Amino acid sequence: MELKSEKSIKEYLKTLPDDTVIKYYLDVEFTPFPVLIIEEYTRRFKRKTKNEIIKDLKYQAHLARKKTRELGDMAKKHKLVDDVTREKSEEIIKHAKKKGYEISESLIRKSGRLKLKLKKGTKLGIQKSIKIKKKLQKPSKQKQLVLLEKLGELKKAGILTDKEFQSKKKKILSKI
Repeated sequence: MELKSEKSIKEYLKTLPDDTVIKYYLDVEFTPFPVLIIEEYTRRFKRKTKNEIIKDLKYQAHLARKKTRELGDMAKKHKLVDDVTREKSEEIIKHAKKKGYEISESLIRKSGRLKLKLKKGTKLGIQKSIKIKKKLQKPSKQKQLVLLEKLGELKKAGILTDKEFQSKKKKILSKI
């Protein structure tokens, strides 16, 4: 089909699938026949008055002028698309670093609180263990008396001297 007249373009637009018409409508500022695209779009999807279509066209023209100005500014500053992309990337990285820093600070605060809880819990646990150990290590009075008797027998047998006997006896009696 040759696209020579407005009528042939309208017929061509009618043959296009909906998604293509939607795509053309969304990019209407870049199409050679924006009014025809808008008319076909509204015919298929929503009825608009001519004033609404003109309003849409003016808005699309405004967006096109804005984009043209941005490209013109980039050209004046000798900026390439790569430069703009790099600037955007740097901005995203800066934002990500800031967010990462905030998260790490939060983790540090939480870890400090957790450390204190663990330290306190560990200290209490150790103290309890020491008390239990002391209780287990304390020999009963009965055992101490038996040890004293055996000590006395060793002295009588002549294995221990009087001085050794007295020092051992003192230790045993201090535990009772």
